[in-house]
Amino acid sequence: MKLPKNSQQMLPTHEQRVKQELAAAGVTKYGFMKFAVHYLPGLIHDDEHIGGIVYGRYTDKKSGNRWNEGMLVATNLRIIFLDHKPGYTASDEISYSAVSGVKLTWAVFSAVTLHTRVGDYQIRFVNTKCANKFVSYVEDRQLEDTEQLNKA
Repeated sequence: MKLPKNSQQMLPTHEQRVKQELAAAGVTKYGFMKFAVHYLPGLIHDDEHIGGIVYGRYTDKKSGNRWNEGMLVATNLRIIFLDHKPGYTASDEISYSAVSGVKLTWAVFSAVTLHTRVGDYQIRFVNTKCANKFVSYVEDRQLEDTEQLNKA
C-alpha cells in the first residue's frame, strides 16, 4: 500500500503524541499550563508511551517546603518524578521493579503515594480522575512485571 505524499503531515509529531497521551490520561486545561508538562516531551523517548500521570503539590525532603509543584508520570518503561520551573529542574527515574506499592487517599483532597525502595513520593491535591488512572496503570504494570519474573 502506497502512502499519500502528504502522509508525513498526517502523522503526529513527538510533542503532539505526548500531548494526546496526556489528555487521554486525564490532564485538564489547567494541567497543560504547567511548566513541567511543557518540559515533559524532552524526557519521553520515542518508543515510550504515557499511561498515567498525577500532578499537584509535594513536600521537598531537603527544605521541608510543602508547596512545591511536581508530577509523577507512569510510562510503559518507567515512572518519572518531575518538578520543573524556570531555572530549576528536578527529576527522578523509577523502574517498576523498585516500586513496592501505590496508594490513593481521598479525604478533603486526593493524594497519591508511590512507595519505592528509595523512598516515598507523595503528590497532594491531585485530580481524582488522573489519580485513578495512574494508580490503575501502575498496579497493572506491577502485575505484568511479577508475571514475567514468575515465568523466568
